[in-house]
Amino acid sequence: MKNVFEKKMKWIMRGALGVPLLVLGIVFVMAFIYGAPMTGKKLFQKNHSSQQVISEINKKISFFKLQPQFTLEEISGINGVMDVSANLSIVNEEKDAGNEPIRAAILPHHTLLADELGNFWKQFAVGKKPSVIVLVGPAHQNQGQALVQTTTGVWSFPGGKVKTDNALVSDLVASGAAAYEPASFEQEQSIGTHVPYIARLFPGVPLLPIIAKAPAGEERAAALVDILNRTLPDDALVVSSIDFSHYLPVAQSDLRDKETLDLIQERLYTKIDGLHADYLDSPFALDVFLKWIDLRNQKENLIWHESSGSLTGKVHEPGTSYFVFFAEPISKNLTLTAVGDVMLARAVASRLAKTTVETAFAASQEILSGSDLLFGNLESVLSSSSVDIPKEIRFKADPARTDVLKLLGFTHLSVSNNHIGDYGEAAWKESSQYLQTSDIEPVGGYRNDGEPVVWNEKGHQVIFLAFEDLIRPLDPKVVISQIQTASKLGSIMIVSFHWGAEYEHEPNTDQINLAHVAIDAGADLVIGHHPHVLQGVEKYKDGLILYSLGNFIFDQIGEDENETMVAKINWKGKERTLELIPMRIKGSFPRTVTDAEKDVTLRRVSSWSDANISDDLLDGMINW
Repeated sequence: MKNVFEKKMKWIMRGALGVPLLVLGIVFVMAFIYGAPMTGKKLFQKNHSSQQVISEINKKISFFKLQPQFTLEEISGINGVMDVSANLSIVNEEKDAGNEPIRAAILPHHTLLADELGNFWKQFAVGKKPSVIVLVGPAHQNQGQALVQTTTGVWSFPGGKVKTDNALVSDLVASGAAAYEPASFEQEQSIGTHVPYIARLFPGVPLLPIIAKAPAGEERAAALVDILNRTLPDDALVVSSIDFSHYLPVAQSDLRDKETLDLIQERLYTKIDGLHADYLDSPFALDVFLKWIDLRNQKENLIWHESSGSLTGKVHEPGTSYFVFFAEPISKNLTLTAVGDVMLARAVASRLAKTTVETAFAASQEILSGSDLLFGNLESVLSSSSVDIPKEIRFKADPARTDVLKLLGFTHLSVSNNHIGDYGEAAWKESSQYLQTSDIEPVGGYRNDGEPVVWNEKGHQVIFLAFEDLIRPLDPKVVISQIQTASKLGSIMIVSFHWGAEYEHEPNTDQINLAHVAIDAGADLVIGHHPHVLQGVEKYKDGLILYSLGNFIFDQIGEDENETMVAKINWKGKERTLELIPMRIKGSFPRTVTDAEKDVTLRRVSSWSDANISDDLLDGMINW
């Protein structure tokens, strides 16, 4: 029997794949039979006889070669679709390569919309073409045996032809998410209406056709989406082919459509699945579209809503309504708020003991709220240590004062500054642990050796690094190396430096050089601390430098020391903005400013800043 099996396999490989692919072909066929990659050893562990294996191979190879022929001529109104598609201009892929292609949509299949459908399909053809197109629609006559069905084959018409992706069809059938029923696709309008547009605008791109009977619902849609997610290439175009309210005059269909929109927005699948043709012809196809885009972190964008009654002027007669949705990425706006030095010891601690944190920070809470990230410099360790370190000025705060940091919403704090060793390394580690327990990420190392901290949410990967240049002066080469290594971990690099001379409004040469080095190495934003007064802003190449944000929570005396500002940096697509919000410190706690105080601070910061942006800073807002 073994010899018979070997001869059979050699014949298959010679006839179907060629002798050079014999070994790979065997593995492929085994995987093809059982729906997943597996070795020969695993195959025979299933205890199949050689004859059974040969039988399964024959079935699969026959199935793979099946090419049923489909025509379109019996679809009502298809000649108009063919005429429109034949006159569509083919989009130049190279010319439009910079455009973001649409990769999921809902389209109608009513042939009355030949022109409109042509325009929508042309939009899909902008930019890089998909390598496969998936069409999901209703089985209009509830034809076939299975609830969800697919087929191999070729759709031919005078203007061209479209072939299926047989490998994907096979994967789909093997998964159990759909059954192979080619007869159901004869003259099926939900698929056939779109074929001429595909043939014209996407020559050579294969099709994965899927239809579903009315009872198919969310559970089967989820199973289909799961297998599509595992088998489709990233550039696949998934189109749900749906006509919405049927048999109703425009006034009634508008009411039905509004209800359907509400269900879509709320993702109420059970209610969607209970809708009949007076709402839409394929709840299943709608389920698939919504689950597909949710899985890919996209949202539905309503492009077009119309009805046959409005288009033909027969608003009081029964008709059909249409929605067109395109999938688009969910907004990936990112806002980072940055503040200056935060010191919770000494007189700050005494004043906090006499009030509540809510009262002390009522003015700043509103300004700091609404950001994804809040960053500052923690100038005082949080520790109970009594270690005696010979140093004139030391800052140590009660670990319970993490309540301040949590109330204000800090997500990240630099712990790399000239006060990290005030009570020894053990106290610094203790302080960092208190932050982490409060869900605040400490950034920076005790010896400028901190690991990069990565925030990965909302489609962004933000990397934080923090250094101090006072106790351990920085070697620019080391800074470059750390930034270049860390930049591989994400898309936005934030670098904090504790640097410069105290009470000086102009950055010194070392600050400027370090900032430029950091941006040249890959930093997007440089945030400075330590001078205890405000310094200017510089736009350098593609990066932004905030040389010093001054104090934020502190007990120092002096007008300059109590002048501060909050920096809000927003990323919206390719657009980046900086907003500066002046504040004043009163009794150790930040407060809002008057219009006059705001103007004074912005004029001062503008005078210390890059001349190319100084005028814009007078308004407190720049693009960079």
